[in-house]
Amino acid sequence: MVELLNELNVEKDKLGFEQDLLTPGFLKEVIIGGHLGHHVHRTKHGPDAYSDDSEDAECYEYLSCKQGGTFQLDRIHEDNLYRITRNDAFFFALFSKENALEAVQIYRIETDVVLAEAKRKIANMSASSKHIGYGLKWTKADGTLVW
Repeated sequence: MVELLNELNVEKDKLGFEQDLLTPGFLKEVIIGGHLGHHVHRTKHGPDAYSDDSEDAECYEYLSCKQGGTFQLDRIHEDNLYRITRNDAFFFALFSKENALEAVQIYRIETDVVLAEAKRKIANMSASSKHIGYGLKWTKADGTLVW
C-alpha cells in the first residue's frame, strides 16, 4: 500500500497539486471534480474547484459525507462567512457507506441558499460550536441532483 501511495503522490505532484495527498477531503474533492468536469484547486486555501482551469471562472465549494452522515462546514462563524459567499455554488456529494471512494449522488445548491441556512444555524448554536451540519433531507429539498 505504501508503494501505491507513493506512486499516487508522484502523480499528484505531476498534476500540479501542492497540498498533501492525505489532506482531509482532498481525494474526495478530486473525485467530485472529476465527476462534474471541474478544475480542482491546486492548493489548500481558497475554493475547492473552478468551472475551468483559468481559476477566474465560477468557483465552487464541495461538501461530502457518507450515506447516513451529515454534510459539514467546519470552523464557520459570523466573522468568516466569506468562506460561503466567495463561491458561486456548492456541491454536496454523498459517498457510499461501503466504499468511501464511490460517489453515489451529487447535488448543486446555490450559495444564497447555503448562506441563509448557515445564518439560521449560527443564530441558534452555542458560542462554542463552530460546525454547521446540512442533512440529506435539506440537501434534497433545496438542491438539484446533478450527478
